[in-house]
Amino acid sequence: MAPKKTRRSTRSSFPPAELLGPLLAGAATFVGAWAFVAFTPALHTWLSGADVAYYENWGSWLAQHRVPYRDFAFDYPPGALPVIDAPWYLRKLFAYHGGYDFWFRVLLLLVGLASLVAMAWVLVRLGASRHRAYAALVVAGLVPALLGPIALSRYDYWPAMLAVVGVAALVSGRPTFACAVFAAGVVVKVYPVIFLPFALVELWRRGRWRAVAGGFAAAVAVLAAGFAPFLALAPHGLWWSVARQISRPLQVESLGSAVLVAAHALAGVQLHHQAAIGSDNFVGHWASVLGTASGVVTALALLAVYAGYVFGRSSPERIVIACAAAMVAYIAFTKVLSPQYLVWLAPLVPLVGGRAGLRANAIFVVLLAMTQVWEPYRYHQYYVVLDPWLVWLVVARDLLLVVLFVVLLWPLLPSQRHAQELDPVGAALV
Repeated sequence: MAPKKTRRSTRSSFPPAELLGPLLAGAATFVGAWAFVAFTPALHTWLSGADVAYYENWGSWLAQHRVPYRDFAFDYPPGALPVIDAPWYLRKLFAYHGGYDFWFRVLLLLVGLASLVAMAWVLVRLGASRHRAYAALVVAGLVPALLGPIALSRYDYWPAMLAVVGVAALVSGRPTFACAVFAAGVVVKVYPVIFLPFALVELWRRGRWRAVAGGFAAAVAVLAAGFAPFLALAPHGLWWSVARQISRPLQVESLGSAVLVAAHALAGVQLHHQAAIGSDNFVGHWASVLGTASGVVTALALLAVYAGYVFGRSSPERIVIACAAAMVAYIAFTKVLSPQYLVWLAPLVPLVGGRAGLRANAIFVVLLAMTQVWEPYRYHQYYVVLDPWLVWLVVARDLLLVVLFVVLLWPLLPSQRHAQELDPVGAALV
């Protein structure tokens, strides 16, 4: 009877009284972590890096009514434009107090708080205990402080928020709406496409082909709304942006690069780095081979997650675990692993409950803290100087991401499936 009571309470009021405290604690933690990073003088240089400078230029051109992809080169999908343009208008609204970078961080603060609300909604649908809710929301709130300036100098909280809203729609039994939200995430930063199969599977289970067609149509409609105007105005510029991202080399912090730097440390293998397409990369024969292998391994890892999910019973707990596992698979094995990608995990991994959740969240916290050791403070010291202790720290971080993937995949496997399906409440982070 308790789960039914929880479901009724979500319809009448949100958040329910039992989750108001955890949500406020998570929000307060996030505001505190945000303020620590945003206002610590020693971190200011790292907050106003090259990416924010690009955002400021693009935002000023947008304010002058220039058309991205046509009037200037734009690296990202169209859904990034609102969060890049909005700080200019926020600054104007508040009488030009503060610079662009400050208002960009304010916008990330608002988006991050919205992510916490979406997480709270998911926790309600999971019937999570207060202890689990406190743990999940506080861990998510700590992410800016654990990851450091990189968390607030990129726009990755924006697609991460859309991803968790899509997950909230899924666990609420609204897979068609989830398809639309995930498609909106694709318009912002492509990667939420990995969540669409989960929504389509849920639609298949509900209404077979007719339901799947409805979800697919919703996704296509959102994608068309996001991309079609720019495809009409600047097809060559839009295609250049897409091709540029697809053709990226092996980024220096990826798992494939970890293999190369380990080979350098152990056997003196020569490394060649090159700055290209917005990142620092390793190039050469073996870098190309490992870049190709990364794509294959990423596809296989995602297929393993999809298979584990498809061949098990549907439940909100399994949706959350599968989405978190898919996200980790994409980050861990792909050929580009920019440190800000860890922000994508912030609203997903803390939602996982049970023993898997305890392990996953402990690993997640360590991953964030390890990454801040070199990024951004010692980034060039890692891949240019190749200091041995930094080399092995990056290798360890990348291997720990693989461990996190295994921890999240394990409950989806046939031999472990019953523990999550038969007792979802007992899977709480207590």
